Amino acid sequence: MNKYLLCSLMALLAGCSTGPYLHPESSVGQNALLSRTCPGAHAAISFTPLSEELNWVRVLVYVAPPGTLSWPGKVRATDTELRLFGRLYKPHLGNAATSLWVSAASPDVTVKLASGQSYQVSIEQLKTGFDPKQISTSSIKGTALGKGDMDDFTLTFPDIFVNGEKVPMAPIHFKKREERYAPVFNC
Repeated sequence: MNKYLLCSLMALLAGCSTGPYLHPESSVGQNALLSRTCPGAHAAISFTPLSEELNWVRVLVYVAPPGTLSWPGKVRATDTELRLFGRLYKPHLGNAATSLWVSAASPDVTVKLASGQSYQVSIEQLKTGFDPKQISTSSIKGTALGKGDMDDFTLTFPDIFVNGEKVPMAPIHFKKREERYAPVFNC
């Protein structure tokens, strides 16, 4: 009996690894869980407008490594993808009717590799803007930042706005990591 318990425990602990992910760090913003109810890697970074009227709106930046699933179509990414989305944290009824729009001064994000090479990538969501109520998940198809797997780079965004209010942002450094965490059965 103890042998079966030990084998079950070993299998459970082996499933606790998050696998490689791109960990973001920035002088502005806060790390955020991709799934708010599950432990694991803090793979996204969240930015908030300063005004009290909009401080319940978050703009999240996530970089998905190759192999990450995306919707629609449940397709695996072949390249490292930038995915932007929103989260709303104020559950008041009056906010449900609030019109929200995330926009940018430019659609171009600067990618600087660890080697020092830099280039710009045009992000479709920043060309048109987006409603954070409609794009609120990291599972949407993103924009390729480069070919294949990238493991150490920095992104610099243009000015980002929520309803015309500038969101404080700074360059975001992404570096590949792998972490282990305790399992939760409700994920």
